[in-house]
Amino acid sequence: VAAVVIYFVSKKFAVQEDERIGKVEQVLPSTNCGGCGQPSCHAFAKAVVEANDLSVLHCPVGGNAVMKQVAEILGIQAV
Repeated sequence: VAAVVIYFVSKKFAVQEDERIGKVEQVLPSTNCGGCGQPSCHAFAKAVVEANDLSVLHCPVGGNAVMKQVAEILGIQAV
């Protein structure tokens, strides 16, 4: 009975995350260096997807090549 309750509660309160965050995180160098101003590559990916703008967010380790891939994932043009 407890398992059934836990199952339904987990479905009811599941947190949905934008799938683009995972895609952006995959193309990042995963160094978690903080050079972008974010504490981790996941936080950077989340910030980029939420902003949907690359004018102020940049990954210095990945450089322009990585940012072009990020722009493709977001469907915007790289600056």
